[in-house]
Amino acid sequence: MEQKSLTLKQETEIKEYAQKLKEEKGLRKIYPMVVFGDESCGEKDYYIAYMGEPNFPQFSKFMTASKKDEVMAMRQLAKDCFIEGDKELVDKDSLFLFGLMSQLSEIISTRQSLIVNL
Repeated sequence: MEQKSLTLKQETEIKEYAQKLKEEKGLRKIYPMVVFGDESCGEKDYYIAYMGEPNFPQFSKFMTASKKDEVMAMRQLAKDCFIEGDKELVDKDSLFLFGLMSQLSEIISTRQSLIVNL
C-alpha cells in the first residue's frame, strides 16, 4: 500500500485552522484528525475532522455505552465531539471504522499521573 502524507503547507493550514476554531469556540483542545481516502472508490484525497475534547457528560455517555458496544460507543463519541470538517468521517461506515475510529483514542487519553506514597 502506498504511504500517503500531507504537505508541510497542508499541515500548517490544518493546525492554524484548529487554533482558530479553538479560540472561536473557547475550547481547551481541538484535535484535527486526517483520514486519507481511497481514490479507487471515488473518495477525496483526504478528509479532516476537527474534534473537541469531550466534556463530562459526553465522556460519561461514552463510558456507559462502551460497556455494551464499544464500536457504537466510539461512533457516539465521534458525533458528540465533532466540531467541524468532513462529516462523512463520522457518518460513512468505511471512513469511520477503518479511518477515524482508530484515532479517537487520542481525545480520550488520560494525563500522566502518579500516587505519591506518604
